[in-house]
Amino acid sequence: MVALALLFLGVGDEGTSAHKLVTSKYDFSRDVFPLLRDHCAACHIPGGPAPMSLATYDAAVPWAESIREELTAGRMPPWPVDPSSPAVKGGHPINSRDVDMLVVWASGGTPQGDAATKLTVPEYKPQWQLGPPDLKIAMAAERSLPAGKLEDTVQVTLATGLSETKWVRAADLMPGTVSIVRDAVISIENGAVLDIWEPGDEAIAAPSGVAFRLDAGSKIQLKIHYKKHFDQEEKAVSDKSTVGLYFTNPPTSGHGLQALSVERSKPTQAGNSVVTFDGDLPTAARIIALRPTLDRAFDSLAVDAILPTGRQVPLLRLLGPRPQWPRRYWLQDGVELPSGSKITVKATPLADESDEPPIAAHSELALFLDYVPQ
Repeated sequence: MVALALLFLGVGDEGTSAHKLVTSKYDFSRDVFPLLRDHCAACHIPGGPAPMSLATYDAAVPWAESIREELTAGRMPPWPVDPSSPAVKGGHPINSRDVDMLVVWASGGTPQGDAATKLTVPEYKPQWQLGPPDLKIAMAAERSLPAGKLEDTVQVTLATGLSETKWVRAADLMPGTVSIVRDAVISIENGAVLDIWEPGDEAIAAPSGVAFRLDAGSKIQLKIHYKKHFDQEEKAVSDKSTVGLYFTNPPTSGHGLQALSVERSKPTQAGNSVVTFDGDLPTAARIIALRPTLDRAFDSLAVDAILPTGRQVPLLRLLGPRPQWPRRYWLQDGVELPSGSKITVKATPLADESDEPPIAAHSELALFLDYVPQ
C-alpha cells in the first residue's frame, strides 16, 4: 500500500533505550513486521519513495511516535475510502485491529521479539505496473530542485509524435528520481486527465470498452510536484521522469470518457461549517470515476446523485481525505444515471486542523466526474 509516513517531517524519537518500559503484548518480529510489510512496503523500504525505511526493527523504532500519531490522527495510511462507500478499485485499507496493534506496539515500549527471526525485507523495484507501455515519452530535459529548496511544482509539455488517433486505457509514470517525485497529473493538453499518480498507488486501467480519445498530433501535459526528503534539502536533486501510455481498441459506442466539473461558487471559509454544493448532469451517463480536489483537510466527504424522481444514489464516501493525496477514485461498477440528475457534494471539515501539515499548492474545493455519455 502507499506510504505510511511520507508526511513525517520531524526527526525520529529517542525511544531506543534499553531501559524502556515494555507494556505491549505485540512485538516487531512476530506482529508488527508483517503489517509494515503488507501496508507500507510499497514506499517505506530502502531506496523507496518514502523518506525513511520501516522495513527493519532498527529502522522503524526511531519513528514509533510518528507512526502512532499519524495512525491515530487518521492521516496514514492515506486511503480514505469509507467502508460504507460504493466499491472503489485499488487501495489496501488497514483495518482497526491492525491499527490498534501498531499503536499498542509504538506506545508500549516497541519490543523487538525474537531477534533471530529471519525477516525478508522487500526490495524496491521500479517497474511499469501494467507491463511495458505502448508509448513511452520521457521529459526532454532534467528538472532540478536546487540546494536549499524543499519543493516545487513544474509543468512540461510532451509531444506524442502520433500520426493517427489512439484510444488510451491507462497512463503511468516512471520517476527518474523516485525520492523527490511526490505526485503527478498526466493530461492531454487542453483535454482529459489521464492519470493522477501517487507513489505506491496501484495503476488502474479504464474498464473494458472505456477509453480516452487521443487525437493525432496531441500533446501530453505532465504536472509534477517535487518534494525532497528531509536529508536532501541542502543538496541539488534532479529528475527526468517518463510517461507511459497504454492503448486499446476504440470504444464500440464511439464515445470517449468525458469530465463534468462540479464546483463551489465561493471559496471555503475557515471554520467548522459543513460545505455543500451541487451541479447538474448534462446528459444520461455512466459514471466511471470521481476526482475530488480539496482546499483543506476534511473529516468526511460524501458525493451523491439525486435522480429526477428524488431518489438518492451514493457515489462516493471518504473519511479524513487530505489535499496532500490527490486521487482519482475508479468505481468498481459504473453507475448509470438518467439525464436531469443532480450531483451533490457534502464536505465536513475537521473539528481541529491545528495538527495538519501545511498545504504546498492550494486547490479549490471541487469535484470532477469521469463519465461516458449514454
